[in-house]
Amino acid sequence: MTINFGARGHDVTWATTPEELARGLAEYGVHNVQLALGRSFPELSGGETVNPGMGSYFRRVMDAQGVNIAVLGCYDNIIHPDPERRESTLQKFEAYLRNARHFGAPIVATETGSVNHEGFAYTRDNFTDEAYGQAVEVIRRLVAYGERVGTIVGIEPGINHPIYNLDRVEQLLDDVDSPYLGIVFDVTALLDPHEPADLAALTTAAFDRFDTHIVAAHVDDYRLVDGRVIRCDLGDGVLPVAQILATIAQRAPHLVVIMEETVNEAIARAVTTYA
Repeated sequence: MTINFGARGHDVTWATTPEELARGLAEYGVHNVQLALGRSFPELSGGETVNPGMGSYFRRVMDAQGVNIAVLGCYDNIIHPDPERRESTLQKFEAYLRNARHFGAPIVATETGSVNHEGFAYTRDNFTDEAYGQAVEVIRRLVAYGERVGTIVGIEPGINHPIYNLDRVEQLLDDVDSPYLGIVFDVTALLDPHEPADLAALTTAAFDRFDTHIVAAHVDDYRLVDGRVIRCDLGDGVLPVAQILATIAQRAPHLVVIMEETVNEAIARAVTTYA
């Protein structure tokens, strides 16, 4: 089993420059990065700041260490209830879509956010048809822009968001029918701590239903503590990692698999264990 591993840039916590980040990723044995400028280099992350030259620079630095920028992360609340905040967020995402090709990134990714003013706090209001409709409206806009500039919009479903289970994912793919809409699949993000599911089976079901619409995967291990999901380094929790990776390898060979919440030297340990 060969896994095309990557890591989030900000999980190399000691890197303060793009050069250090590229070197750290290579030393840890991964060849892909999900680059969230807002987490790794916040001073460079604004929609008005990102530009073709910046993209070319990051791409050159990563290429020199054999690292691909597989995903640009632009995670924000794309359905923020404040219209001005929402519009600002969407314009920033469009700037990332427009410049992604200069970074060498085929995908710009986000979650679908929350109707809650207080960030991504859990609320059942996200599970309504109204919230879903708002998500579809903005995703349709972003995908149309992605089609114009040749960049895939990656949507990550999550239990706290309007796209919160496999049925909603299927509905979204039907309602926004475009090859420029992709799913970034993180099975742990769909875990309801009060109704634990078989995450290996859920992963298989996702590939059965969405197949090539899955454009990247996340793996993040966890423990359940007092009814809460606590993330941890890969291999230190209860996620059936080997089963999930085997499914990915069989169903989507060489799909980029981004480790989440696996930090620094633990990245290298996970590559040694699972690649």
